[in-house]
Amino acid sequence: MSRFLRDLWRSARRPAVFRRCVLIAVVVGSLLTAVNLGGSIVRGDVDVHVLLKIAANFCVPFIVSNLGAMASLRAEVRRE
Repeated sequence: MSRFLRDLWRSARRPAVFRRCVLIAVVVGSLLTAVNLGGSIVRGDVDVHVLLKIAANFCVPFIVSNLGAMASLRAEVRRE
């Protein structure tokens, strides 16, 4: 596994970072799902394809917020 992926995984395992990333993912993922797929959900047009999009709406903000946390941790380490 590359160093980048190890650092990303290490960052996500920190309890405070994990909680923050989950909170961001829930808020942003819910908004993205409502805006982009709300019509499909209301009409009942939910299939595997839509479910995968919903999952991505939550995974992407989690990963992005974790990348921000990881970058911050790396910057702290460099300053020390």
